[in-house]
Amino acid sequence: MSSALSLATTVKPRLELVLVGGGHAHVEVLRQAAMKRPAHVRLTVIARDLETPYSGMLPGLLAGHYSHGDAHIDLRPLCQAAGARLYHAEAIGLDLIGQQVLCDRRPPVPFERLSLDIGSRPDMASVPGAAQHTLPVKPVDGFRRGWAAIEAGLRDGIEKRRITVIGAGAGGVELCLALQHRLAQAGLGGKASFALVTKSATVLPTHPPAVQRIFSAVLAERGVAVTTGQSVKEVQADAVVLDDGTTMPSDVTLWVVDAGAPAWLRDTGLALDDRGFVKVNQYLQSTSHADVFGAGDVIAFGPRPLAKAGVFAVREGPVLAHNLLGSPDAALQAYVPQRRFLTLVSTGNQHAVGARGRLWVRGDWVWRWKNRIDRRWMRMYQALRPGAMAMGGMAPAAADGGDAMAAMRCAGCGAKIDGDILRRALHDVAIPPREGVLLGVREAEDASAIAVPPGQALVQSVDFFRALIDDPWLFGRIASLHCLSDLFATGAAAHSALMTAVLPHAPPRLQENDLRALLRGVVEELKHAGATLIGGHTGEGMELSLGLTVNGLAPLAQLLRKGALKAGDTLILTKALGTGALFAADMRGEARAPWVIAAIDSMLRSNGPPGEAARAAGAIACTDITGFGLAGHLLEMLRASVLDAELSLGAVPTLPGAADLAARGIESTMAPANRAAGERFMALATTRAGLLFDPQTSGGLLIGIAADKADALLAALRPHAPDAAVIGRVLPRAGAGPRIALVD
Repeated sequence: MSSALSLATTVKPRLELVLVGGGHAHVEVLRQAAMKRPAHVRLTVIARDLETPYSGMLPGLLAGHYSHGDAHIDLRPLCQAAGARLYHAEAIGLDLIGQQVLCDRRPPVPFERLSLDIGSRPDMASVPGAAQHTLPVKPVDGFRRGWAAIEAGLRDGIEKRRITVIGAGAGGVELCLALQHRLAQAGLGGKASFALVTKSATVLPTHPPAVQRIFSAVLAERGVAVTTGQSVKEVQADAVVLDDGTTMPSDVTLWVVDAGAPAWLRDTGLALDDRGFVKVNQYLQSTSHADVFGAGDVIAFGPRPLAKAGVFAVREGPVLAHNLLGSPDAALQAYVPQRRFLTLVSTGNQHAVGARGRLWVRGDWVWRWKNRIDRRWMRMYQALRPGAMAMGGMAPAAADGGDAMAAMRCAGCGAKIDGDILRRALHDVAIPPREGVLLGVREAEDASAIAVPPGQALVQSVDFFRALIDDPWLFGRIASLHCLSDLFATGAAAHSALMTAVLPHAPPRLQENDLRALLRGVVEELKHAGATLIGGHTGEGMELSLGLTVNGLAPLAQLLRKGALKAGDTLILTKALGTGALFAADMRGEARAPWVIAAIDSMLRSNGPPGEAARAAGAIACTDITGFGLAGHLLEMLRASVLDAELSLGAVPTLPGAADLAARGIESTMAPANRAAGERFMALATTRAGLLFDPQTSGGLLIGIAADKADALLAALRPHAPDAAVIGRVLPRAGAGPRIALVD
């Protein structure tokens, strides 16, 4: 069926642009995309780390002059401002023929144009023992965790550590002096000695002789033993062996030598130099594949060799943005690296040396100057917020003729996704068979049919909501787990599901990519639950949305119910609260990446095993916590059971950052209605009750169980629900309606 609204609608080309890595050049691409969104581009970012450290501020961070937030760029709000989809994943390969990025623990990501800004990795393979006995400076988050453990050991009584830094370029020298300063400030300076080893004839070999002399003097003043002209032959657990056979005692060996390219690049088919870095021309374009670009440490710049220095990546950013975001027929811009540039090297304390060519300066004022430059650069990327911009690149295209989509799209049955797209996507997704399915996806009938075994109850539920994250695969997983939770709360085993999906208006090839990713996420979680997809419906709309009608089977006599609470029962919550507040903040660019990661990890924990554990432990009362929040769903149980309850607020688990956001008044749009519906039934003892009304996506189970069985259930829940906690108890009904008493 079509309608009169289908007025010669045409779809203009859109480019599937994928950025792999969140390096210095890519954040500039995102900033420029946020300033003026290119209508012909759909932008996706794949990043192993959602917070990008700025190399210029890393020594100050390690020395204690900067906080984590000062020295990192949070990619989530930056991507939202740019209209980019952000996939939290690590790239492990490329399929250049199929135009896909291969990722660890997620499906491949298709691209039409690709850019790599993934930095470099410590090259330790050529030195025996280096991989086992050193702490590499990259990745930065791993180094900081490792150093924190070393520092904790010094605080906890380890008498002394001999610390050796391998590498005396700017990175090694600054790292050594920064860590030495950090320990001194913590009162631990006397518990560590530092040594520096370099194969070069001097420290800072690429810097002017005057700067080399200054830092040689600084290192000597600070008591750092410097060994030059020696490569490392072997690293042992407690020593470093040099080329000349000298064995240097070393309790902690830090690896800051020239880094290598990620090993997986060698299997991609890209043109690489002899060290494995991607060869690019003056346009930052692969010399072997015109649809691949690169920047930063991962590239080998064809016109002339460049040092692996952040200054080049920063300057490459605007050129890369022009070449990636410009119209397909626009001329590419050449990158011309500067021959001379300002270098600013800090001495651990708030003192620095600056040099350009043969000119140099030093002093505390130079550090303050460097600090202003670094903070000004960071503000360009930290200050961007989504505002009124559309989230995640999944918003509707604008109605003006310059966008990729025409203003009018079909409605009614004319808004269905093209049948060929659906067939191809289903063909590429392995949908397992399920006993009892009479008609399903394989039969391609207009309806599905399942057989219900004798003595079993068919348990059904339906839920549907818009995407709260911009990764279709991840959203498919979260939405499936959310919908399945209604079955698990009854103790039913998942059997099958019907899917209803709305995909954003886009050209067919992009809709097919999104549908395939969405299906893979749905089928993955259904398969884990022992269920299968038996049918559904797809259509076009303004934004990505997904719902499932789920079917489960349970013995008639063993169904868990909301109305089965008994006075004296213990109340157990299996997941921490806060997803509503966190994603409300995320839409505003005010949720830190670690908070969002923790929330996603929580949403991806299935309620299936906790539901089974509850039934096995003898529980007969259960519900899942979703849109009405903990208070709303508990009130449903109390009404049905004709009882009251007492909650201990201090025992209610909350997700990282959620309580802070609630205290600032940042909450989901549904929270006020939940509060209005629930407060009149609650004895408010504190203002800290806000998260009780927070709507949860893929929230936990609320289980009522006899008090003498609670400890055994908690123990059974721990492997599957690490946040599970006793949060209150059930009381006899004391008045006309259900009441919840809150205690600290």
